[in-house]
Parts: sequence; C-alpha cells; structure tokens
Amino acid sequence: MNTNTTTSPFASFPKLLILLLLPALLFVGSCKQQKKDGGTRYLVLSPEVAEIMAGLGLTPQIVGLTEECTYPAEFASIPKVGKFGLIRKESVFQLEPDIIFTSGLEQDALSAELRKLDYEVISIHPRSLEDMYAGIINIGEVTNTTKRAEQMVAELKAAVAKTQGKAKDMMKPRVYIEINRDPLMSASSDSFVGQVIKAAGGENIFETLERDYARVKPEDVILGAPDIIICYSQDSITNIVNRKGWQNIPAIKNGTIYQESGIDPDLIQRAGPRVVKGIERLHSLFKAWEQNQGE
Repeated sequence: MNTNTTTSPFASFPKLLILLLLPALLFVGSCKQQKKDGGTRYLVLSPEVAEIMAGLGLTPQIVGLTEECTYPAEFASIPKVGKFGLIRKESVFQLEPDIIFTSGLEQDALSAELRKLDYEVISIHPRSLEDMYAGIINIGEVTNTTKRAEQMVAELKAAVAKTQGKAKDMMKPRVYIEINRDPLMSASSDSFVGQVIKAAGGENIFETLERDYARVKPEDVILGAPDIIICYSQDSITNIVNRKGWQNIPAIKNGTIYQESGIDPDLIQRAGPRVVKGIERLHSLFKAWEQNQGE
C-alpha cells in the first residue's frame, strides 16, 4: 500500500491567511484599546453642560463644542462644530463622538435627528435650580463621575443657601430683566433667571408670563415700577432712559441700570457652576440698592 500523501498547494492557505491578517487584527485591536484608554469621546453642544463637564474634570475627553462654549479658557483649543442653533453635521461626523450632549428648545429637533443617525444623545435643559442639580447628577452618571457630581451639587446648594440666608431679612428690590429689545422680551419668575433673581434677594416684576422667556409690553414694565433694570438687549443707557413713558420708573430715576459690564449674563443665564457667582453678584447689587434707600 502506498503510504505517501500528496500535500495540496492550498493546505497551508489558512495558516498563511492568518499570518497575513494578524498585523491588521493587531492594529484594529490596538486602536480599540487606544480609544478605550483615551476615554469616551464627548461632543457638547450646550455651553452650560460644557461648563459642568469642565467642572467634573472631563475637558480632555471633549472633542467638539459650539462657538458659544467660551469658558473655561481651555475650550479655545477644542474644535467647534458651529453655533448653538446651527450645527455643521459634517463636523459632527468627522469628530466621531461616542456621546453627544445637547440642550432643549432650539436643539430638540437636532437631538431627534442625531438619534436617528444612531448617536447616543443626552439632552440636558435645566429650567430651574433644582433642574440644574439633577442635570449635574445625570451628567455624572453618564460620564462615570458620580461622586464628583454629587460633591459639586452639595457645594452649589451650600453656596446658594448662604446667599439666600443673607438676603432673607433685606429689602427686596423689584427687578426687570430685558433679554431682547425688538420685540421686547423678559423672563418670568418661574424661569431659571427668575429663580436666580429670587435666590439673590430680588423680586421679578413679571411673576408669570406666557412662557419662561416671552414678549412683554413697555407699559407693563412701567406699571411694574422696577427698582433695578438689568438690560442684556444691547440697547444703550441713553436709549433706555429716553424710552417713552419710562422716565418715572424708579430704576431710571435712580440710575440703577446694569448691563453686561455690570454683571456677566453668562453668570445668571447659564445653569452651571458659575451661577453661584451670578447670585452673589446680584445680591451685592441688591444690597447696594437697599443701602441707598436710607439716604
């Protein structure tokens, strides 16, 4: 019996194929490991969420932001994917984020669209101080920084309570905040900004509005008789003082009108860690007004 066997030219093919594919497999594996070691890639389209994440030590993992994300300074070197209300989707694709953080209102449709493209999208849209605290905890859970988030919330609550305590027995100035000139728009007491004003010791002249931020009538501002005006509508002090029928408003007569140079709008409009500074700054303005009432 012939015991000799003939070796097929293809017999070594599986081994050869493995040898040829091994470098590629090792490369893919190393890429995956590198991404894992580098952490989850976050794309953040909300300035306030970006500030929270920076406070949680997550800046190195943020691969993209919107142009409005200007704080902290480290954000300047991170790629921008457009403006808050106008995102360049091709830039989103290029950055290959693992998780995208968005806000509400203008970004609701964008969030839905990104989810359809199989992105994991987390929407954070705080409408109150309590919403802000809950949002921080939510971000902490998503990013595995729960302990840091809980500590941040505890510190924020303590700071806000401290200012509220100082404001408890002081006179409460009536406050009008102007966020747009044409059409004239303000914030209700139920809005985030309204709650910030209250925490600082002020009383918003618009207790309720159709929405948190809505149109108002000039005559209703006059009837509200604000002691303090905070104007973020880019109108000049001269124009504000000369508005028809506004001359008898207490804030106009006393010159207690503040613009961005007097208090940074980001400190009271963004639901993030810096809101504590905004509340403290407002409180100092309200306290100065109170002291002038005795003169």
